[in-house]
Amino acid sequence: MATPTTGSHRTVLIIDDQPFFINMQQTILKQQGYQVLSSTSGPEGLKLAKKHKPDLILLDIEMPGMDGFAVCQQLKQDEELRQIPVIILTGTQDLKLNEKAFKAGADVTVLKSISGERLINMVRITLERGKSPSPAGA
Repeated sequence: MATPTTGSHRTVLIIDDQPFFINMQQTILKQQGYQVLSSTSGPEGLKLAKKHKPDLILLDIEMPGMDGFAVCQQLKQDEELRQIPVIILTGTQDLKLNEKAFKAGADVTVLKSISGERLINMVRITLERGKSPSPAGA
């Protein structure tokens, strides 16, 4: 296996109430060289985001208490955090949920059942897109 270079020195925060999904995504991301933080609740995830300013956030929609939509809205309303790309993970293909996720400020929505390879590609592409604030060079 080649030495992972994809995520060198990039930090991803995973906010999901299901430890199984956190562990799975964490393993995939760490194998590619990403530093990974995780939280099992919205409020704790917001605190971690504020403290560590990750390069990207993977956010579950359905969580008890504060759902992913509320977390995303708070991230995007915070001057220090609004530029962090957010990938919303969902267990359903409901178009209304996708629409609501984008209205909350999500950059991308994907199914939780996404393969590890596709997850890494989605993370990499989202991070690359976030590098330049202007699409002029695109």
